[in-house]
Amino acid sequence: MLATGICWAALIAAAGAPTVLAPGRTTVVVVAEDVGSPVERAVPNEDYRRAAQADADERWDTARPFYRRAAEAWAAEARRHPSRVLDLAVAKAEREATRSEELAVHTRNAGFGGRIPENLREVFRRRQALDDGRLLRDKLMATRAALGRVPPGLYAAARDQLRRAVDPDAAPPRNAEVQLWLCATEAVGGEAQAARLARAAVPEAARADASNAVALAACDAALHEDEAALRALESYVLRLPLPRPADLLRDLSLWNDWDHLRGQRRFESLFW
Repeated sequence: MLATGICWAALIAAAGAPTVLAPGRTTVVVVAEDVGSPVERAVPNEDYRRAAQADADERWDTARPFYRRAAEAWAAEARRHPSRVLDLAVAKAEREATRSEELAVHTRNAGFGGRIPENLREVFRRRQALDDGRLLRDKLMATRAALGRVPPGLYAAARDQLRRAVDPDAAPPRNAEVQLWLCATEAVGGEAQAARLARAAVPEAARADASNAVALAACDAALHEDEAALRALESYVLRLPLPRPADLLRDLSLWNDWDHLRGQRRFESLFW
């Protein structure tokens, strides 16, 4: 018996039970990536899956109407059978439709810098690379959750934009946000060593900065360091003196970065 493309240990760990293969035959076994418990998978919808596939192929304008249709279908079901799960799914589909629209606009306006003084052009390019990299990374996480795999082209696009955003001449604290998002991206793409190196480039003082808490949590979560991810999230959500707005917290709770944390009381208590 031969299992092509995956070892027995990985197969058993991923599937939870041995797979019986026919003797004397070559068998190709495909195992979906463990993506945790995404909100949208609790109420499957074919339009949402099609939207995710379009996003995976970087066809942003194609994805948008599918997300809208998924949101409408879930909203209609929620009117008949109200539930928190459906409400969250609607919010997630609407969020992804908005992200697809933003990426479509960014793609059409790629390279536009307006009348920017020459000495500020490189600063603008790095800032644009960070914005684009974060948007692409959002889509990377959403498509991975929906499809059970990392789209290689989308991963490379997100990673490369974030690498362009790093300022080689800046002191480490100034690159902290970029390095943490790069960590969170590379870890998801299977480049764990590169992800840890990116995180190691961030000084402890910068990691403790409240403005970097969410990026740090995403980095830790991507590396499956759940305790560290929860601590970073708590430092952001519970930080005094002012509570975070409810709509901001709901949007943050929908991020696919936290899918491995869903269901844990400590995580749920931060948002509900």
